[in-house]
Amino acid sequence: AQLLRDMKGASRDEKLQAISELHGFYVPALYPMDTLADGRILPCVDAPKIQKRVTPDLNGAAFPVDYLVPFTQQVHDRISLEVLRGCTQGCRFCQAGMTTRPVRERSLENVDKLMEETLDRTGYEEVSLVSLSTCDYSRVQQLVDQTAERARANKVSVSLPSLRLDSFSVGLADQVTDMRRTGLTFAPEAASPRLRAVINKWIPDDDLISMATQAYSRDWKHIKLYFMIGLPTERDDDVLAIADLTLKTLRAGREIRGNARVNTGVSTFVPKPFTPFQWAEQIDIEETWRRQNLLSEKFQKVSGVKFGRHNAKETFLEGLVSRTDRRTADLIETALRNGARFDAWDEHLDFGAWKRAIEEVGFDIKDALRARDLDERLPWDHIDVMIPKSWFVEDWARAEALQHAPDCRHSQCHRCGVIDVERELCAHMLRNAIDGAKEEGHWTPKSKKKELDPLSSEATTAPLGLRLTSKALKERDPDPEPVQRLRFRISRIGDVRYLSHLELSAAWIRALRRAKAPLAYSQGFHQHPKVTFSTASPVGEESTGDYMDVVLLDRRAPEALLEKLVAVLPRGLGALSVQEVPLRSPSLMSLVEGFTYTLESKDADLADVQSRIAALMASGEVVVDRTKPRKGRRPPRTRHVNIRPMIQELSLQEGGSVRFSTCRKDDRLAKWREVAQLLGMDPLQVRVLKHSTTLRKDAAQGAINV
Repeated sequence: AQLLRDMKGASRDEKLQAISELHGFYVPALYPMDTLADGRILPCVDAPKIQKRVTPDLNGAAFPVDYLVPFTQQVHDRISLEVLRGCTQGCRFCQAGMTTRPVRERSLENVDKLMEETLDRTGYEEVSLVSLSTCDYSRVQQLVDQTAERARANKVSVSLPSLRLDSFSVGLADQVTDMRRTGLTFAPEAASPRLRAVINKWIPDDDLISMATQAYSRDWKHIKLYFMIGLPTERDDDVLAIADLTLKTLRAGREIRGNARVNTGVSTFVPKPFTPFQWAEQIDIEETWRRQNLLSEKFQKVSGVKFGRHNAKETFLEGLVSRTDRRTADLIETALRNGARFDAWDEHLDFGAWKRAIEEVGFDIKDALRARDLDERLPWDHIDVMIPKSWFVEDWARAEALQHAPDCRHSQCHRCGVIDVERELCAHMLRNAIDGAKEEGHWTPKSKKKELDPLSSEATTAPLGLRLTSKALKERDPDPEPVQRLRFRISRIGDVRYLSHLELSAAWIRALRRAKAPLAYSQGFHQHPKVTFSTASPVGEESTGDYMDVVLLDRRAPEALLEKLVAVLPRGLGALSVQEVPLRSPSLMSLVEGFTYTLESKDADLADVQSRIAALMASGEVVVDRTKPRKGRRPPRTRHVNIRPMIQELSLQEGGSVRFSTCRKDDRLAKWREVAQLLGMDPLQVRVLKHSTTLRKDAAQGAINV
């Protein structure tokens, strides 16, 4: 960025040339390439390599503590706090583990500081400790202790998304799970000992079953297991081993709890560049379906197993894009012009657009998916990830020989090449690992370590002598009793009217957390903040007259908290006023007696609307049908309801809007959609504004006005 600021006014070509001279920057347009006789476009043999840049100190790396918090529910709707970067486990299929070496960690102090700042500024309710393998943090016990205490103080939950397959991982998950205990996720990747030796992930079946048994006995409801099919040297018996291991896990769980479940997810392996498997063949769509069907037949009549599989067509496209040369650019552009969009979402995947693109550009599918020769030039040979190609060849040979390569932080340097470039970082990584192991009490001197055959039943990746004596495991102290209830009048104007009630509720709760409101929480298994609303917010409805009750653990001056809340609210949401009400007031929703709305429709015939209003108000009975769905396959129930007694006011205003008020009769209210239809309006074309919510008078008298 600084370079481009300094070159303001220079030509595009001059800027690109300057960027290409920076360490670690790749400008494809300026890189020399060869076009071979068979059409392949490969980097010139004598061209310089582009070496990756390495962040030496993760504590100094930029981390966004103050970022946009989306309204809509996201897949990863939480803080993702990176605690370490890199991995030395050496899984041979994992590109990220190879390209991010060496391991660098944030300090415990830095993790705690970033967690506190991000929670304060976002209001999120969950923190995920992100890395390729969080259990490999050198002081993981202290990390979990510290994080659990910070989370408990802020009433947030913590997740460990990258757990290693051992009982220690289950213990760590226990420590950070105060409020919700549903499922644990593990990724054996392969189900047979032979194939685990190939991929360098060699935990025995017995350890997996033991881990599952511990999880179920600690009240976890289900286990998620992730596997891959299409791995190098895989046979049908390796595929069927996935079903066998899943069923063994289920049977072990059912011995602990009768409702134990196993969710098994199976993806298709794509050989990635910069891995020992980059020369392997990728199976095609038909073969993927065949292997998936082998498992589907095994799981068909088994209750308690949920079998999920990756879309074979999506994996096929991933292989085309990730394993070929620059000709892929033409394929992607042609597919885009044919209408391909959001291909990773099954509902948007237009495989026909890609098939047409393949035909139009003459793309060679077999060449993209084929196995490579060890001595042939590869499209990515000009990128230097600090691991030489010769080492990948050696590790590929170790895979074929079923040789395990243990984590270099706990054994010895494997001379992968990174230490030759970043010697100081590698040395720091090893010192940090040893110091951390000593502090945590599970350091084993080399003289006492025992090398094990990966196919041996004694093989295990579990650290020796780990202690689960964390103070985070102690029973949580009960919360103090709530002391105050504040009632806010709130509004939603503009685009936020299109949010669901759940999304609006989350936005309000996060805003209250940013405002430092000491929220009280419900007790029990699933704890929730005691924030309630006068009514659920229908999608599309604006409002300046809803109410929100907030129960607090510590007293706050109402106007002061209102000011803080207004300062952190996103655009479209408003806090208009506040008053304190008795702590033991009835629920807010039960106090609602009616609403007043304004309905606007550009397409309405005002003369017809006026006529309909007059007829409706003169009538003694206005019957509408209300349909209520029922459980199972039973048809919905339809009731005839007379809403005339519920209509308090209905009039046409200057400017063409309709004012409508409803009051509660027989515990029912008239709905604005019903009234709009009676007036000849299309509810989908009506803009609705709720002006006010009428609360029961005895509740208002009991309120303390501020």
